[in-house]
Order: sequence, then C-alpha cells, then structure tokens
Amino acid sequence: MRKKDRHRLITRLLSDYDIKRQEDFVSILTKEGVEVTQATISRDIKEMKLIKVPAANGGYRYSMPHKNEENLSNRLTELLKEAFLSVDQMEKFIVLKTLPGNASAAANLIEGHFNRALFSILNDDDSVLMIARTEEDAKKILQDLRERSQKR
Repeated sequence: MRKKDRHRLITRLLSDYDIKRQEDFVSILTKEGVEVTQATISRDIKEMKLIKVPAANGGYRYSMPHKNEENLSNRLTELLKEAFLSVDQMEKFIVLKTLPGNASAAANLIEGHFNRALFSILNDDDSVLMIARTEEDAKKILQDLRERSQKR
C-alpha cells in the first residue's frame, strides 16, 4: 500500500477507534489487510503530526491535530472558491466537479474534513466521488460544499 493511501486509512481509523499505542495501529492495520511495522507507524505519526489527546475511557489516544481541522476547513473553502464547478447527490453518493487538476487536492481536503461521515472517496483529474456512511451524512456534505462554493 502506498504511503498516501495508508495515511488516508490511518485518518479514518482515528475516527473509528481509540488508538492509544503504536502497536494498536499495527494490529488494526493488519486486520485491515495492511502489513506494517511499528517503525513505519512511528514515521507515519511524525509525518501526519498526530497528537495525543485525553480518551473518553481514560488515558490518551492518537488524534489529528486540532489546528489542522480548522486549516482543512479554510483550505477547502478557498479551493472551492477557485475551482468549484458543480456538486450533486444521489442517495449516499456525492459527486463534485472541479476545474481540471483540482480534484485530488479537493479529495484530500474533503476526506480530512468529513472523515467521520465518509465511507470512501475516489477522484480523478476533475471529479471527486464521495460515498457517505448514511444518506443523512450525504445531505450534510452536499449542503456544506454548496455553501462553501457560494462564498465567492
């Protein structure tokens, strides 16, 4: 698995699990069919700038940096101001059309911002296909993207 794909998976796992140790990452990724070493996870944590925050059930767990979430939101809004063409929804599916060359950046920002509501995301040069976990999540994502694109 490529590092970029592994980082996306790690981001999703952070919202699904209380991951407290590097060994937990290794174990969960192995269950997902991704063989990694603790050393690889250690590098990933450093590159992704993961932080430890208090866990609901005591102790500390890994999390994305909070400052990063605000940055993601602002960067997503700025990108959509410049590159947005259209967005549409069908059931759990949302399709975003961008100017050529912008879909990859949009997909990365969208995935980081909506990671709890998304099941998966795919992109090519000018399109992003999002699969939401529920139809209600899809409606919220659609509304959010429309609002951001109108802030021109």
